[in-house]
Amino acid sequence: MVALEDKKEREAALNEAQETLSTMGSKVSRAEEDAQVARKALERAKEEDVLAEEVATKAARYKGVATELDKEKRLVESDLVAVQNAYHRIKEEHLKSEIARGATEEAGKKAHDDLEVERTRSRGLSDDVDRVKRMLREKEEALL
Repeated sequence: MVALEDKKEREAALNEAQETLSTMGSKVSRAEEDAQVARKALERAKEEDVLAEEVATKAARYKGVATELDKEKRLVESDLVAVQNAYHRIKEEHLKSEIARGATEEAGKKAHDDLEVERTRSRGLSDDVDRVKRMLREKEEALL
């Protein structure tokens, strides 16, 4: 009987050990699943770190490009202001030139008109001189 009790105790201990082993097996399975999930999370975290570094690199590059574009924009804006100022000066000079040309044309017309008046008067004087010469010749001839 002692052997029977001993056998029952061993079977009970064996059953308990099997349950413990089964429980531990399921815990190990869960731990392995958790480890797998953790590995995947770590891989994703590494991929995200790589992506974050790439994004940071691109952001730094884009910032540099944006800075260069901003400098170029300021240069273009200053060139535009210079061109606008030059255009206004050219426009002013053109207007002054138009005024001067108009004044020159007026002066030329007046000079032309004055020249015509002088020519007419000169012709009249020349005719008068010719008439006086003829009269003097006629008087000389008459005296001779």
